[in-house]
Order: sequence, then C-alpha cells, then structure tokens
Amino acid sequence: MPHLRRMPGRLVVTAPPFSALLVAALVAAWALSALGCEPDPRNDAVLFLDRVARIDADDPIEERRRMIESLASLPLAAERVDQARDACVEGHEKMLAAEELQQDVASHLARYEASDVLPADERQQLDSQLDRARTLIRQAGPLISRCHRMTADLELRYRPRRRGEESP
Repeated sequence: MPHLRRMPGRLVVTAPPFSALLVAALVAAWALSALGCEPDPRNDAVLFLDRVARIDADDPIEERRRMIESLASLPLAAERVDQARDACVEGHEKMLAAEELQQDVASHLARYEASDVLPADERQQLDSQLDRARTLIRQAGPLISRCHRMTADLELRYRPRRRGEESP
C-alpha cells in the first residue's frame, strides 16, 4: 500500500520499503499454509505431463537421459504429481541403466569372432553385467507401471477430452 507524505507545497506518494513488502508476503504465505491451502495441482500436473510425454524409448540414450534429468529437476508442490514424477524418474533411470549395461556387453562381445572362446574372467564379468541389467529391468517394471497409471490419472483429471475429440 502506498504511503502518503507531505512535502512543502505538495503531497508525495511513496512505495513502502522492500522489507515491508517481504514481511507482508511472508505473513500472507504463512496464513495460507495455516489454513491448509495447497497450491492448485493443475499447473504442476500440466508441467509434469508435458515433460514426461517427451521421454521416448526410441530416442538415443543421451536424449532420454536429458529428458529424465529435466523431469527430475521439475520443482513440484502438489504431492500427487510429485509422487508420479518420482516413480517415472526412478523407473526410467533403471531402464536406462539396464540398457547401457546391455550395450556395454554387446560392444564387448562384438570384438570377438563367433569361433573365439571368451576367457573365463571376461565371461564372468559379462554375466554379472547382464544379471545386473536383468535386476534393474525387474525393479523398473513396477515403477514404470505406476508411472503410467499415475500419468493416466493426471491426464484424465487435468486434461479432460472435449466431446468429439479422439484419443491420440
């Protein structure tokens, strides 16, 4: 609220000091939190849905990694959207790690001819990498399923289809 100050021969309107505005904003935020008001999850949901839709399993690994990091860094206040984001990020990170392990094994094996015999220690190391990849895929499955369920729920709730509009 502006302050009125009398100066010789005129009335001057001044803005309150910045610290007063900051205190007023903090008091308002505290009052809203005390009343149990949560931010509207619609904005969080739309931001989340836009970013998660950009993750494409057919994209190169580095592109997917960048998309997953972008999704992970999204600051969200709505708990339901935050939980969906966390499930999606964790699931996609595990799948990406498994794919990288599998590619590493494939590139290692590509150096050998079909008739070559792998040394036992290398074979053991490759088997270990493949076991780790299988474990990551098993762990990612329920997370990706949860991600899809929660994403679909957010789509229905915050992006309702108009009558006559077809699903993609």
